[in-house]
Amino acid sequence: MNALPPSLRLKTLLLLCAAAWPVSQAAAETQLPAVEVRGSRVPTPGKSEISAADIERQQATSVPQLLDTLPGVDLSGSMRPGGQSLNIWGFGAVEDVKVILDGAPKGFEKYRQGSVFIEPELIRRIEVDKGPHSSLYSNNGGFGGTVRIETKDAADLLMPGESFGALLKSGYHSNDKETSGSASVYGASNDRRFDILASGTLRRSGNLRRTNGQEYRYSRNHNDAALLKTSWRQGDSRFTLSLIENRGEGWSPFDAKRGEIPTPTDAEIARYGEDEAWRRKVLWRDTDDSTLSATWRYAPVDRPWLNLTVRWTDARTRQHDKRPDSVTAGFPSTGGNESWTTYRDRQAEIINEAAFATGELNHVLTTGVQWHDNRRDTMMFTKQYATSANHHYGWMQPYYMPSGRQETLGGFVQESLTRGATTLTGAARFDQVTTHGVPNLAPAYNNPAGGHDYRPTRHSGWSPRLGAIWRATSRLSFYADVSKTWRAPLIDETYEVQSAGTSAPATSRSLKKERITAWRAGLLVSADSVLSESDRLSFAATLFRNDVHNNIEKRFGVMVEPGSAKPPRLSFYRNLPGYRTEGVELESSWDSRSAFAGISLSWMRGKHHGTIRNPWGQDAPVMDVAPAKMLATLGAKWPVYGLSAGWQGRFVAAQDEVPGNVEDAAAYQYPKSKGYALHGLFAQWQGRGALKRYAAGLAIDNLFNRDYTPYLAEGVYAPGRNIKLSLSVRL
Repeated sequence: MNALPPSLRLKTLLLLCAAAWPVSQAAAETQLPAVEVRGSRVPTPGKSEISAADIERQQATSVPQLLDTLPGVDLSGSMRPGGQSLNIWGFGAVEDVKVILDGAPKGFEKYRQGSVFIEPELIRRIEVDKGPHSSLYSNNGGFGGTVRIETKDAADLLMPGESFGALLKSGYHSNDKETSGSASVYGASNDRRFDILASGTLRRSGNLRRTNGQEYRYSRNHNDAALLKTSWRQGDSRFTLSLIENRGEGWSPFDAKRGEIPTPTDAEIARYGEDEAWRRKVLWRDTDDSTLSATWRYAPVDRPWLNLTVRWTDARTRQHDKRPDSVTAGFPSTGGNESWTTYRDRQAEIINEAAFATGELNHVLTTGVQWHDNRRDTMMFTKQYATSANHHYGWMQPYYMPSGRQETLGGFVQESLTRGATTLTGAARFDQVTTHGVPNLAPAYNNPAGGHDYRPTRHSGWSPRLGAIWRATSRLSFYADVSKTWRAPLIDETYEVQSAGTSAPATSRSLKKERITAWRAGLLVSADSVLSESDRLSFAATLFRNDVHNNIEKRFGVMVEPGSAKPPRLSFYRNLPGYRTEGVELESSWDSRSAFAGISLSWMRGKHHGTIRNPWGQDAPVMDVAPAKMLATLGAKWPVYGLSAGWQGRFVAAQDEVPGNVEDAAAYQYPKSKGYALHGLFAQWQGRGALKRYAAGLAIDNLFNRDYTPYLAEGVYAPGRNIKLSLSVRL
């Protein structure tokens, strides 16, 4: 199916929703579940989770918006579609947050764009493992953490006694007048050995608006998504196949993370007309994101030492940008007049988990091997160089976004030993990363005399990890993890260049690995029957610290150590001395039959050794460290009516610890931000009796229409009040 054009692939998936209708027998009597609403996620060591109930309650339009409700996780960028990325524990670069969708690694590092294009309506669960403490994934990234996203399957939607069903859902958001609709059909054989789900979602909106009613021009949302997922079981084997497709299109600034668009001059409006004058400031963008995941699991019940997973994944993100024909300028630094970008991640992995005992010790031995191939193809045409042979007559790869390939071969072994109340886990992983450059078509950026060298580079090394959990009592546990790992320089960092004769023109093939030593430790408390016989209280506290060495940055400011000679062909990137981030998280949840509550708090700080512009200068704060954030939820449930409702609060401190407080700190930085408090309301209803097939949801964001600027939004004002409604019916 990947051979089809993006539009045909998406239409094919949507048509499969109808084709899946007769997959099984007629539905039995539908039994609807009780309303499931909790004050927060049940804390686990070093992790936070977003459940299907949380997704329904939030009614978010993007994955970063969902994750922004977790402690230590923040949305970076604007609210514009395609302009959002993730920040975890002060790590905000795309390569620092590893996103895994149905086992498939997802990567999109295009300059000043969002990094996650996944429709929330297709998701059943998200788990965030904070810090670089997982051995299951390759080391090229993930210093901030790993985000594992699982899509829905038929079992999530089938009710007890059902073998077939269909779900229709519609939604409306008041701020941008967004309308959305989704349709799902699903079924399973009577013995549950085979199931299938086909789902499609459409979103359409106008521009987002600030609290004063002012619109963010070109922030419209036009997105289609589809999911086809099936699984079948044969003996001790289970096969799962999922295909996810997302497509968006619309007018957008090249820098999707930015706020306002520059206003056309009176002369431009007089010459081109108002609509065309505005469009000359932006471009038409098509984004297509697809993910294929095929998994075989073999787990014989009588052989606990054999729990085998074999998986193949293929994920692609394509983006095509085109400026209006009336634009004669070249824009070579922002994609030219037309550009094409494709990121592709293919991965094959074999993992086995063996459980056995020796005397008083219980073992879980996990071993695995992985192959990951990351490719990036880029091309642009810029009219500015249409007659320049030195710039290949305008057809070339953007010098700041080179094409290339990065291949990773890795293997790991992890052993967990449990004796009584104590579990010790040790792990070691080895990776070899080979990075291949693609010579630029333009001689201006492919000149050996200027230091342009596109030959391959290779990095390899070990990553040891150690963890412990001690269950002091049935209600209290302590845990700690320490990890040392690394990442190889990216394709950008290795092969981005400038033209010969500039201050730092050369490729950066001599870069060292970026390394990190990370600690996290904490405690977990869980207790039942605290205020009533049926309630449950959970609490988690985590301390963390990350020490990064040889961090990779562009060469700005002080080019070489004062007093030393400057080489004639200086590389565009360099390794810096490093930085550290540290902080604390608190997360608590309480749930009972009739009420629920939750509260979380995250605080962190960070310091560079020197600055990004001058590594030999005064220490400066880390730019990507988010301000302190507290999230609170309080609500009530009326199970007999299928109703729950509550309040959500977000309290964010000011951020004035920015690099700008230090001379020669950074070439770019976020402005200081003020603190703010936001309030919201929500309600969910699941019909009973004759209305049992119907459900509805209400959520109000920014209830008091507070005007505020999130720190990681780079000075862009957030949207005003937004009333969100949803209605669903089962057929």
